Amino acid sequence: MPGPTTSPTPLTRRRLLVLGASFTGGAALLAACGGDDDPSAARTTDGAAGTDAIAGDSTTTPTTPDDSAGRAAPVTSGASASTAGASPGTPADTVFTAADFGALGACLVLPDLTQGPFPTVDQIERRDITEGHAGLPLRVGVQVVDESCVPIPGATVEIWHCDIDGDYSAYADGSTDDDDGVGTTFLRGSQVANADGIVEFLTVYPGWYQGRAVHIHATVHLADATVLTTQFLFDDALNDEVLATAPYAAFGQSTTTNADDGVTGGAAEEDGLLFTVADDTAIDGRRALIVVGLDPSGTSRGGAGGGPGGGGPDGDRPAP
Repeated sequence: MPGPTTSPTPLTRRRLLVLGASFTGGAALLAACGGDDDPSAARTTDGAAGTDAIAGDSTTTPTTPDDSAGRAAPVTSGASASTAGASPGTPADTVFTAADFGALGACLVLPDLTQGPFPTVDQIERRDITEGHAGLPLRVGVQVVDESCVPIPGATVEIWHCDIDGDYSAYADGSTDDDDGVGTTFLRGSQVANADGIVEFLTVYPGWYQGRAVHIHATVHLADATVLTTQFLFDDALNDEVLATAPYAAFGQSTTTNADDGVTGGAAEEDGLLFTVADDTAIDGRRALIVVGLDPSGTSRGGAGGGPGGGGPDGDRPAP
């Protein structure tokens, strides 16, 4: 199946293009992103939180299990002119192919959003970002495309998220018992898109904290410019399922659904802001895919803000 089909009419913000492809295998949940300006989120934001640097960057790139045997060969679309000739970093043998993303049946230009108070300061290029942290194994696949749904090779995609009890690495917020603070780097990393605009990460399913639906933060960089800051969310039913299992169950069910999430305005489903998730037997976990559309000439303003709700927890958690 070919990758995202080029539309004769350029995509506009939040315009969903249904490409007529049928979903194949696994439950289909739509792709997601949201902002970091939720005034109701519980973690307290202070001036220092947005400036703490990360020390001790890891430069190793762990090997990802390869379950690509028997899969369709990658289908490469033309590169955007602004990134043609870029050197891809994610290898061509990633388990994800352009056909996987084409099967989602749609692509979306995502809105630019604030990054929250706990962003990654120093990028760590690596595919496996778990650093041994507990949780359900999760393989994240992102395909970066332009307004015409054409893949963008060479785009750098950075992701970060909290651990199973809502703690972010790199910042000492004191809100969880295992707060590792400044100098830690777990659950943060970046990859450079291959010829199909695809990056792949190995991580664990995020936990939750007061005031936010379960989410993963992301930014996309082209050359020295940050062109998009966003978030990816998960289906409520899937969150309930995962959070009811060990080791998540010790921290209870999330108190915020996608409909109640103040960052996305409760519009995650109608705006198509949810991952597509399926089982991944090779890692005994799940895989989550999303097509991320953007304007290659744009400039993200996500770093300019960072209100409550973008980073991590504060206040009371359910008793273990």
